[in-house]
Amino acid sequence: MTWLWLVGPLVLGAGALVPVLLRRRRPDPGGTEVRARAACLRLAHHVEVPPPVPPGDDHTTTLLRRATERWHSAGAVLADATTAEEFRLAERIATEGLAHTRDAYARLGLPFAE
Repeated sequence: MTWLWLVGPLVLGAGALVPVLLRRRRPDPGGTEVRARAACLRLAHHVEVPPPVPPGDDHTTTLLRRATERWHSAGAVLADATTAEEFRLAERIATEGLAHTRDAYARLGLPFAE
């Protein structure tokens, strides 16, 4: 019966460590995760508080709406991303959103800081 008290904590400890060790990610040598998160943050900077759009300028409103959709999509992909391919996808989505934002700012005559 004493062996149960000795082996039990070892089994519980191993059971707690296995998921942690399996979830460890390898370092990203290409920096894809960092680039994707940076692009998403740049997009967030531009779309969280959008500039005022003159009434009747539907094209600019559409561009800003599309940029906001790309921001949400990139964030959703980043939330579950674990591979370099998924991070590249999130970066591409955020870059599309930045292009929409750049076009909208140009139509409004506002400077676009990257």
